[in-house]
Amino acid sequence: MEYIVLVLLVSLIISSADGTKSKFTTTISSSATPILTPRRLLLAHIPPSSLGRFLAHPLWVGASVSFAVGFALGIVAFVLRLLSVSCCTRIRSAICRPEEPGNNTATIFTPMLLDPENISLIDLLSRSHLPCPLEVIGRGGCGEVYKAVLLYRDRAVPVAIKKIVQPPANAAQLCRDDSKMLHHRTRQIRSEIMTVGRMRHPNLLRLLAHLPQPRCHYLVYEYMPHGSLHDVMKRGSPLLDWPCRLKIALGVAAGLEYLHTVHRPKVIHRDLKPGNILLDGDLKPRIADFGLAKLVPGDAISGPMNSNNVAGTLGYIAPEYYQTLSYTEKSDVYSFGVILAALVTGRFPSDEFFQQTDEMWVIGWVRAALQSENPTAAIDRKLVGKGFEEQMLLVLKIACFCTYDDPNERPSSRDARHMLAQIKH
Repeated sequence: MEYIVLVLLVSLIISSADGTKSKFTTTISSSATPILTPRRLLLAHIPPSSLGRFLAHPLWVGASVSFAVGFALGIVAFVLRLLSVSCCTRIRSAICRPEEPGNNTATIFTPMLLDPENISLIDLLSRSHLPCPLEVIGRGGCGEVYKAVLLYRDRAVPVAIKKIVQPPANAAQLCRDDSKMLHHRTRQIRSEIMTVGRMRHPNLLRLLAHLPQPRCHYLVYEYMPHGSLHDVMKRGSPLLDWPCRLKIALGVAAGLEYLHTVHRPKVIHRDLKPGNILLDGDLKPRIADFGLAKLVPGDAISGPMNSNNVAGTLGYIAPEYYQTLSYTEKSDVYSFGVILAALVTGRFPSDEFFQQTDEMWVIGWVRAALQSENPTAAIDRKLVGKGFEEQMLLVLKIACFCTYDDPNERPSSRDARHMLAQIKH
C-alpha cells in the first residue's frame, strides 16, 4: 500500500513540474540516446496497461475492509474472553469457599437446573428446606441421600440430593474431638466440590449443583438407579454375568486412567471400593464419593504425597499407605486390583469367609488359589460353567499385578486398562 501512495505522489510532482515548464527541460537530439525523464523512468518500470488495470481494480479497498472486519471480530472475541474468565473466576471463588459463613450462593454446573421449572427446587434448597416428601435412597456417615425428579425439556430427570450435615459452626462451644470432626468434614466437602465439579468423564459421577448452608450442604448428582456395585453384588439383583462384570472393570479402569493421566492436576481418589462405584440404568459404572480425594500439585506429580492419618476403607488400602502414610496413584491401582478380585470371586475383603482361611485376606487367598491345582475354585460359583473361566483367571492375574507389595512393580491405571481391553468379551 505504501508503494501505491509513493507512486501517486511522484506522479503528482512530475505533472506539476511539467505544467510549469521548469528549467529542467529535456533536449533530445536525433543522433543521441533518448534521455528518460522521471515520468518515463517510472512508466518504464510500471507498464501503462498494468498500471491502468491496477487502478481500475483497487485491491487496497478490499484489503482495508478485510482488516476492519478482522479488527472488529478481534475486539468482540477479546470482550467475550474477558466475560468468560470473569464468570469462571466467580464460580471458582464460590467453590473454594463453601464453608464461609453467609456464603449461601448456589453453584450450578448444568443448565438443566437453570430451567424455570426447576427454580423452585433450587430455592427450597437455598433456604435449607427439602421438598417434601422425598425418598431416602441412602445413608452415610455425613448425612442422607434423597431422590428428586426434575423436569427438563418435557421429560422427567431423576437426581440424587446428598445432604451433608455439619456440627455447629461455633468452634468455641465444641469439644476438641468435635472441632476436629468439623474441620475434617469441611475439608471433605471442599475436596468433593472442587474435584467433581470440574471433571467430565462418562465413568465419573457428575456433580450438578452445590448449595451451601450454615448447618449443611446439598450436593445434587446424577441419579444412579441400581445403586452401588457392592449392593448389586450383595443382593444379586440385577444379575451381573461375566461380560457385564468385565465391562464394569473396563469402565472403572477408564475413569481411573482419566483421574491419573488426563486430568490436571492429577487426582488420587484414596477410597476406591465397590461401595463408591455406582451403576446407571445400563449398568455402566461411575466412580463416586470424592470426599477423600487429593489433587496432586504440579511439583509433586512424580513423587509420593504424605498424609497425617490413613484414609480409606480397610481391605482396599495399599500396604505402603498404612505403613508409611505416603501414597501415589499406585495406591489407587492397589484398590482397583482388590475390586477386580471381588468382581471375579464374588467376595469382599470384609466377608467372614476370609476369617476362616489361612491367608485371611482376599488377595492372599486369590494368589494361593491361582497356584493351586484347581485355580477355578476362586471364581464366583454363579459364573462357573458359562464358558468364561479363562478370561476370569486372566483378570485374577491382573488383580495380582495391581496388588504387588512394591508400588513400583504395579502397572499404571492406563496399563491396567490396556491389559483388560485385550481380553475378548
